[in-house]
Parts: sequence; structure tokens; C-alpha cells
Amino acid sequence: MKKTSLRFFAASAALILGSALAAGAGQAGASSAWADQPVTIDGLKQDWEGVPLTDWKKDAVSYAFRNDGESLYALLVIRDPKYKSTIEGTGVTLYLDAKGAKAKSYAILFRRLRLGPEEYIAHLEKRGPLSEDDKAGIRRKAGFYLYHHQVLDRKGQPVGALNEALSRPAVFKYAAEGPVAVYEFSVPLARGSELAAGVGAAPGASVAVGFEWGGETEEMRKAAAKRLREGANTANEQVGGGLGGQSLDSGPRGAGPSAKRMPTPKKYVFWTTVKLATSPN
Repeated sequence: MKKTSLRFFAASAALILGSALAAGAGQAGASSAWADQPVTIDGLKQDWEGVPLTDWKKDAVSYAFRNDGESLYALLVIRDPKYKSTIEGTGVTLYLDAKGAKAKSYAILFRRLRLGPEEYIAHLEKRGPLSEDDKAGIRRKAGFYLYHHQVLDRKGQPVGALNEALSRPAVFKYAAEGPVAVYEFSVPLARGSELAAGVGAAPGASVAVGFEWGGETEEMRKAAAKRLREGANTANEQVGGGLGGQSLDSGPRGAGPSAKRMPTPKKYVFWTTVKLATSPN
């Protein structure tokens, strides 16, 4: 009996130890490789040859980092289409904490926006006036894609826009290679203020970085709210129809069939600690 108990204890201890080691391995940090020259942000992987990728989900999602004296460069590769979720609509949020804590007190949202001609003109005019010929040429186009970044506060709300002429902007691009999606980011290391895009750390420091994307988009939330309103109207008509009863499907109390909640797309988030490289010279 004692031998059985001892064997059981040993097996349990080994299982717990193995679980602890696996958990620790999942939280292992990543090293940033030194970039001898600025990385071209184009959604392609040519500038990352020789830089090892770290798996978040094996054969599905990987990432890597590089830096020079001015910028942190991040690469996110999504191989498995199911992990894309609604990334086109939500964009990718990068959380950055120069103290190494996994805190969501500062973030930059990177998202591709589709702008109509007039919206694009308004965006360009924030940087300076456009000639009438330039405006006419823009108006002949159907629309434009803008690779946009926005600093978020600790509540996830956009902070006031900072004049990019006063600060180096963050940049991102993404491209598809068949089913594979490749995202590249560039964030200045220096951060002049909480309104500016920046890591807030220098080469040699350790920084906590979080990636987040997917989940319900704003368009989905609006559509869900509309279904709820329409379902409530249907329910009111059924209840007030004078037939002496209700026929309501599952959903909020008093809501009709059209108010059924659609499945919410999955949101993905993971963290890592990045050791910024220093110049070998």
C-alpha cells in the first residue's frame, strides 16, 4: 500500500513539475537581433532572413524582433488561416511596457483603413495644402488604403492625435503569401510623450510586448444591436397581437427570433519579454 502511494506521489510530482516547466517555457522571452540598417516595412520577409522566429502557436503563429538605435521592428507571421479571426477589421494592437510588466496601460493600434477620395484629401491636408490638380487626380480614384496607427490609453481609448511632423511615426504593412499573412511593424524607441508612438526604452533594455487581434469588430457590434432592436419589435408585435400567447426563440427576454446572438469571433492575445539588442560596434 505504501509503495503504491509512493509511486502515485512520484508520478503526481513529475506531472506537476512537467506542467510548471511547460508553463515557464511558454512564458520564455525573446531576443531582438541587431539591425545594421533600417528594416524596410513592406509586409515581406526579406529583411528577416537569418533571424530566428519564435512560435506562439507551433506551425500557426510566429514572431520575431529586430532593433537598431532608433526603432524596434516586429514581425508577426500567421500561417494557419483560423488564427486570422477578424484581423482585417480589428487590426493588431501592440502593448508596450518598458518596465517589463504585462500591463495594458499603453498601446498602439495598427489598422488598414479604406478611405474614399474626399476622406483621403482631408487626411493629406492635415499635413499641408493640396493643389486643385492633385485633388482632381485623387477624385478620379475609387478609394485608397491607409495604413494607420493610433496610440491608445490604459482604457483602450484613442488619445489625441499628435502632429507627426513633431515626432517620428510608427509604421506597419502587411501582405499575403498564399494562406500566410505577414505583418511588419516599426516603432520608435524614444517616446517624447504619452501622446507619441514609441517604446520608451533604449538598446539593451527589456520590454514587455503584447500582441492582440481578432474578436468582435465595431461593424459586428452595430449589426448585433440592430438585430436586438428588430427582435424586440417583433416580440412586441407578437405579444400585442391579441392571440393570447408568445412564440419567442432563445435570446434576451422579450426578444424575437432575429435577436439571436451570432457566435463571437475569437480574440487572440499573447505576451513576450523582449531583450533589445545593442550595437556590436
